[in-house]
This record gives sequence, structure tokens and C-alpha cells, in this order.
Amino acid sequence: MDGTVLAPLDWLIIVALLGFSLLVGFLVKDQASEGGVEGFFTAGRKMKWWLLGTSIVATTFASDTPLAITGWIAQYGIAGNWFWWGGVLGSVAMTVFFARKWRTSGVVTDVELTELRYGGPAAALLRSVKAFINATLVNCIILGWVFAGMSKISESFMDWRWLLGSELYTALAAVYPDALLFGSFDNTLTIAVLLAVTLGYSALGGMRAVLITDLVQFTLAMAMSITLTVIAVSQLGGLASMWDTLATLYPSDGSATDMAGNPYLTHDRVAAFAPDFGEGVVGSLGIPFSAFVLTLGVMWWSNGIIDGSGYISQRLYTAENGGEAEKGALWYSVANFMLRSWPWAIAGVAALVIFPRADVDLAARQFTECLNDEQVCTAEMRQCLDNRYTCDIPEYALLYRDQGTLEQDGLAAMSVVAGAPAYQQVPVFREDRERGYPAMIRELLPAGLMGLMLASLMAAFMSTVSTHTNWGASYLANDFYARFVNRRASAKQLTRVSRVATVAIAVLAVVVASTIDNIGAMWELYGGMMAGLGLPHLMRWLWWRANAWTEIAGMVSGFSLALINYIAGQLDLLPAGQISLFPPFMASHAIHVICWISLIAAVASMLATMLTAPVDDSLLREFVRKTRPMGIWGKYAQGDFRPERNFVESLLYFVLAGTSIYAGMFGVGYALRLETATGLGLIALSLLGLVIVVRGMGRIDRVL
Repeated sequence: MDGTVLAPLDWLIIVALLGFSLLVGFLVKDQASEGGVEGFFTAGRKMKWWLLGTSIVATTFASDTPLAITGWIAQYGIAGNWFWWGGVLGSVAMTVFFARKWRTSGVVTDVELTELRYGGPAAALLRSVKAFINATLVNCIILGWVFAGMSKISESFMDWRWLLGSELYTALAAVYPDALLFGSFDNTLTIAVLLAVTLGYSALGGMRAVLITDLVQFTLAMAMSITLTVIAVSQLGGLASMWDTLATLYPSDGSATDMAGNPYLTHDRVAAFAPDFGEGVVGSLGIPFSAFVLTLGVMWWSNGIIDGSGYISQRLYTAENGGEAEKGALWYSVANFMLRSWPWAIAGVAALVIFPRADVDLAARQFTECLNDEQVCTAEMRQCLDNRYTCDIPEYALLYRDQGTLEQDGLAAMSVVAGAPAYQQVPVFREDRERGYPAMIRELLPAGLMGLMLASLMAAFMSTVSTHTNWGASYLANDFYARFVNRRASAKQLTRVSRVATVAIAVLAVVVASTIDNIGAMWELYGGMMAGLGLPHLMRWLWWRANAWTEIAGMVSGFSLALINYIAGQLDLLPAGQISLFPPFMASHAIHVICWISLIAAVASMLATMLTAPVDDSLLREFVRKTRPMGIWGKYAQGDFRPERNFVESLLYFVLAGTSIYAGMFGVGYALRLETATGLGLIALSLLGLVIVVRGMGRIDRVL
């Protein structure tokens, strides 16, 4: 099959996955239609821990995740995973303190909890505003990143001109709006097809279809990520050979450099688990030590999702009971950090050996020369430039085309630009290590396995998209339509609205995500906004005195400061040397900025709490009756209303579970680094700790 990377068997596998996903939606659509928003968005509240926990992991396993980690490995080493390893603490805290409470609350969305907890006009306003922000801004930021990741994956495989024929392809490209392109027309078509299938099964089958497809999609994605890693390591002669070759290519003395003389990350830093914080050191995480400490000490609890708010709590509502919700949340924490980390990390290391950075750098220079001087192009290079799907130069898969200046890109000595001004803009090729992951798929996997691998990444993409469209739609249907528009709507009407809302959220996400050109800036904006809700979200579960104004003050403070910072940065209104409204001695990194916002918002929340009236006694008693929260509840938590497990006992499980997950995570890492005794010892300690936690947490249900 000339002119395409994928063989007929690969296409058959991809089509089968898409067909299966749609079939699930059709099979469960009748069940999804029962019970209005309750049935559509909570799947009847009958799910077991292993299904809902796996669904949470599947959602966080987006198609862009292995690409991002492959890029981190090249830039920071394995220690680059601390960008998400710090999430262990927040994940475990959500499990032991709040997972059970979400299920017993009986709500359909996390923002519905505000009226259950506080009541009154202020709570209704808070509910509607938070629903709008989550359904639009938060969803679009996340989906924008996910769309970008899928574009990088599909770019080397999905040749739509070959598939559709040149005439139809050209006609479609001519009428498609440029404003909604994701990189290229080929990438856009791939995303459009996957999005259509995802909308099909999630709009038909609701949360039940999302959970079932998540299970299959995660199983396939995890199995294939392990398969690719095993094949890549085997190609290099095994783990010992891989580490040895890595040491040869990237020696400890830093003598391996690119053509401009910049040193590559050395092999010992690639393999290190602890980050380096030396200023200007190659492989430093790019954050000062103080920011790293704040990440582990402050950001995990000052973030608004500390209690599980959002798509995680949406899974917890589906549990059969509180115990299943708690076990599902723990399974998510274990699978997300102990199991999922290492196939990607080792694949990232293997990519550095299979595609040495020096070779990719040389290819970038050669293709840049070719772009600017046809005479230096070889036949193979012309073939790659004309049709990347038939390119025979492996390193080309790790390159992307950009614009650069001669001086900046070290091109002044090239014959193609001799005598040109140093500031002249020229087309250049640059290295993108994230593309090393799909490049390994293309180079190492045979027909069949390549289709399975590509299908698994498409499955990961669909899992994330289905979660966020379903989650966003739940706000529109439950917290706008059913709450403010038509409070007497029938179950049939609510189901219809839920399906329309699912499609509407997806369309909105495509429109907004295609306009986002700086994902990093948007994430900083989102991080600052959520920083204002961390303490209020903790207070609503742990202290009777919190009220709606507690959350409103935190949300307004965080939103305002984050938005002002974002606008000032985009318009270059900040004073020289400042990255935010805060002076440099207070904030030299975005993490500092977010932590200052969380502190200011926390003070505002406390002041608002103490200056406003407490929640009505009857509302507090009803909330305590339903959720039996731990913490400071005084007269409201007496007798039968006492928490199933007190705060001190939960704190003990938090420490033990967090320590166990970190021990298991690093135990697997040491074993893969061939430090077997240390690895097995840590894994044994981890399993012992987790057994104690599971048995201890389950005692509540055995007593009941």
C-alpha cells in the first residue's frame, strides 16, 4: 500500500475501535434515558470501585501525556516527572477525607453541593457562576492541550489525501475555515472524526457509556504503552544495554553538545529521580528550589480540586456506595502514579538512544539548508519535504518547521545564508523531542501492532474528550436548565437537554481551543483562579462556620488577581523585571505567583466568613446528616451524625497511603534502573502499607 504509513490491517483495527465505541453508546442509550440528569450523568449510582477508579485514570491518560513525558525526559531527565508526581498528596487527601462524602451527598455535580451546603441566594449565584466557568474556560483550556497532543501523534500517520483522494481532499480543504485548524488540515480531519465518534457514544449513552469505553480504552492504552516500551528496550539489547548506550551518547563530563555548542543532558541526570535546582544547570526543572518546595508544601492543598471537585467527583457519584467511591479513588491514586509512570519514562529514555540528539540536530540543520537552498537537497530529503508519510529519514519525524533568525539558530556559517544579515528571518527546522514517542511507533512497530498502538492513543484522546464534554454538559443540564430554566422538566426532557448540551460543549471547545496560542499562559490563568478556591473547598467540608461568602470571596479574589496578571502580561503592562503584579523579590516564577494569590484569597475567605452570618442550623443539620463530614462541626455532629471515621484516623491513612504510593513508585523505578534490591524492598513496603490502608478504610463498611 504505497503512499501511506499504515497497512490495511492497521486501518481495520482503528475502524474497529471507533465502531466499538459507537456500539457501546447505542447499547446503553435506553438505560441512559432513564432518570433524567440523575440517570444520564451518574449511571444509576451502581458502579464498582475498579470501574470508576479506572475511568478516572483513563481520563488523565490523555493522548498528549506520553508525548509530554518524552519531552520532559530529554529536557529534565526522569526527574521531570515531578511536574505531576507532586499530585500524589492531593490525590490521597481527596481519597481519605472526601471521596466517601461526595457519594453520600447525593448531588449530580460538584457545584450543586454549594446549595446543599449553604442554601440561599448567595449559594445559587455561586453555583451558577462556578458552573459557567467550569463548563467553558476550564474545559476549553484542557481540551486545547489535548487537541494539540493528538495533532502531533496523527501527523506522521493519518494521510487523508491518500485516504480521500486528491480531489475530495483539496475540495474539503478549500472550504474549511482556517480559524478552526489544528496545525494542519490532516490533523484537523483526524480530530474531527474522533470528536464525532466521541460525541456519538457520550451523547447517546451518557456517563454509563463513558465508563464502559474508558475501561476498554485504558486497558488497550496501558497494554500498548507497555508493549512499545518492551519492544524499544529489546531493540536496544535490554535494559542494561540501554543504560550503557545512554552513558556513551551523553557522558557525565557534558562533552556531548549540539552544533551550536549547547550541552545535552548527561546520562546520570537523565536517570536521576531527584531534580536539580542549580541556576543555569542543564536539566534543571526551570523552577527555583523555593517554587519546588511550595509545590509539595502548598500548591497541592491550595488548589480548588483538592477535595476532588470536577471530573473526579463526577466519577465518585456513580459509585454503589461510599465505600466503593473511596476504594475507587485509592485505586486511581495507585494506578496513576505507581503503574502509569514507568512505561512512558523508560520509553522516553529509549527515544534518546534510538534517536540520538546529535543526529536529530544534524538532520534539523541539513533540512534547514535544504529549505533555503534547493541545490543541497538530496532525493531522500525532497521526498520527506514533499510527503512526510513516505519519508525514509527517521530523524525527520522529530522535526517541525518554524521561523528563526540566522544568529539565533546558528546558521550564519551556512553556505545558504552567507553574507545575509544576522537578523534575517528564514524558515528553519527545530527538534521536538515530544515527537520521539510517535516516531518510535512508526519505526519499531510492525503492521497490526502499529494500528493497535495508534488506536490506543486515539482511545486515550477519546476518553479525555468524552469526560470533559460529559462533565461540561452536566453543568448546563443540571445547574442551569434544571435549576433555573425549567425546574419541572420531565426525565425525558432532561435527557434530551443533556444530549444537546454534550454536543454544545464540544462545539464550544473546538471554537475556543483553536484560538488558544499560548497554553502555558492559559494554564497559569487557570491555576491562579483555582488557587482562590483551595482553602474554601477544604473549609466547607471541615468547618461548620464556612458559608457561601467564604467561597465567593476566595473565587473573586483568585479570579481577579489571576485575570489582572494575565491581561497585564499579554499587553506588556508589567514593570520591567516583573512577571506579575508582585515585585521580583516576592515572585520570580509562576508558582510563586499562584501561591501568593492563594494566600491573599485565603485571607479574603476568612474575613468574609467571620464578617457574615453562619449558615442556617437546619441546613447544616441536613448536610451533616447526608455526608457526616469530619472536622469541626460541634453540636451538628453528635450521635448518629458523627463521622464514620474521625479526622485523626484519616490523617494517619493519608500519611501511610501517600508514603506507600511514593515508595512503590520509586521501587518500580529503582528496579528498572537495575538496582533490584532497593526496588524490591520499596515495593514490598508499599504493598504492606497499602494493605493496611485498605483494611483500615474498609472497617467502616464492615461495621455498617
